[in-house]
Amino acid sequence: MRGFRFWLALLVAGLMVATAACDSDSSDDTTAAGGDTSALETQVSDLTAEVEQAKADLAAAEAQLGSAAVTVSVESAGALVAPTEPIAIGEDGWTNGESVRGGLQLIFDSQGASEEGPDSWDVAAHPRVYFTSESHQSNNPNLAEDANFAGYHVIDAYTKEVVSSHLFEYEGNITRGPHGIGVSPDGKWMYVGWAETPEGESASEFGEGTRIGYVAIVNIRTGKMDKLLRQSSYFEGGTRSQAVHHIQCWIDWEGNDRCIIQWGFGANGGPHHIVDPNDNNRVVKSITYDDVKPMGHPFTTPSPDGQYVYISMGANFIRGNHSPAAAVAKLDLATGEHVVIEGTGAHPIGITHTMDGKWTFVVDGHGPVFKIDNETDEVVSQYDAGVAGPYGICLNWDESMAFTVGKGEGTHNLGNNLGVMDVESWRQARNIGPMPIYLGGSAQSVDHCALHPDPEVNEIWVSNMKGWETIVVDLDTYEPSDWIATPNGGDTHGMAFVWYDGGWENGVLHSDMGGPKSPEMKANVAAAVAASASG
Repeated sequence: MRGFRFWLALLVAGLMVATAACDSDSSDDTTAAGGDTSALETQVSDLTAEVEQAKADLAAAEAQLGSAAVTVSVESAGALVAPTEPIAIGEDGWTNGESVRGGLQLIFDSQGASEEGPDSWDVAAHPRVYFTSESHQSNNPNLAEDANFAGYHVIDAYTKEVVSSHLFEYEGNITRGPHGIGVSPDGKWMYVGWAETPEGESASEFGEGTRIGYVAIVNIRTGKMDKLLRQSSYFEGGTRSQAVHHIQCWIDWEGNDRCIIQWGFGANGGPHHIVDPNDNNRVVKSITYDDVKPMGHPFTTPSPDGQYVYISMGANFIRGNHSPAAAVAKLDLATGEHVVIEGTGAHPIGITHTMDGKWTFVVDGHGPVFKIDNETDEVVSQYDAGVAGPYGICLNWDESMAFTVGKGEGTHNLGNNLGVMDVESWRQARNIGPMPIYLGGSAQSVDHCALHPDPEVNEIWVSNMKGWETIVVDLDTYEPSDWIATPNGGDTHGMAFVWYDGGWENGVLHSDMGGPKSPEMKANVAAAVAASASG
């Protein structure tokens, strides 16, 4: 591909030189030279033909690469969305300067066709639901080793039955299933991604063995794919395509709906893209190494007021350093400036906040958890998480306890328990029974947790990256109460609770792995905190 572009540029340059030479000569000089005009015109004509042929060859090559890189459709009541070729920059009505700067490319656009079709489930019968991803990466012994698939499913948040399941029909070589899922604040759009490692001709653009990352934007009502995006950008001397990892959505400080698509694994995350769900999911801001450097594990979380995004700052050389030297960037979306909060261990991952905006909690995958004073932007306390390789974190209703998800990050990666921190003293809780909380069932490599939006239910739900169940923990007993099997035997990663009270047009995202997101849920948290303080 680089060769095509090089020769095309060379031919265009030659054409410009020849044309300039022709234009600069006067008719008298040309006559005196004995008819050079005819020769120049012939040269220009030949060069023009070569340029047009080179353009045609380049277009054909790009189309071939695009169609070979991904063949994708999405299952929805028997209807499939047909794959298309990558769309050229400036011709799609979606690409803008920020998407280009962040290396986010539109591969497929349904052009509104995702709106058509039957409903994914009976929303009147099941208005309050939980979304999570599903892929082939579980350790389920009943799942065939070659059962490569990527998708998501929907669970009734009260009856705990699976009410909808979607798998992407995909002919590529899937090498990374969905690791995270996001839902827009109005419950209309779903964001879920995967990665492939192309082979043969399909690999020529990025090189043999290079993993290519995609994220699908799905119309939740129909289950049809609306857009497919691919990420690739310059990183440390070459082109890199990250796999999408986590996605979170929120309402910002100005009342705008926002979702952040976070790319990367390990300690070299980024770039990240903030999109506007109400503006054709166009990129509002790309967060690249030009903005925050270095970027660590891709677990970014918006502040409760929606003005700041907290971004882990790390790298492989920091993670393996003898002395912990990682940090968290607090990026002000109003100004584009950020402060660096130092002293957050070696591998910062999970981040959440108290709803009054006073405290931020950061999980280091190597063991400690940190408490940050958001007024001073300084770490004020740290303590061991009490579980091996902690990952995600969530709070209970009165924010007196923080639950750390024992994934086994950086160790065996087969963790199956929860640690519990006393938020006030910032040490392991010691008054709720045996610790840590064993999750049982197929729990292994558990990663995220989220608070159920109904205070009367009083549960947290835990995703299970190598297991094949969603695990529900009763906060009255501090014990697991339900193990909800995945519909296809795959794993889960990430979550979102969404209520459709009144139908599809009234969707509200209430909570996800970053914490409460809706005004109603934040108000209920504030009421629980106040009641706890007065009681």
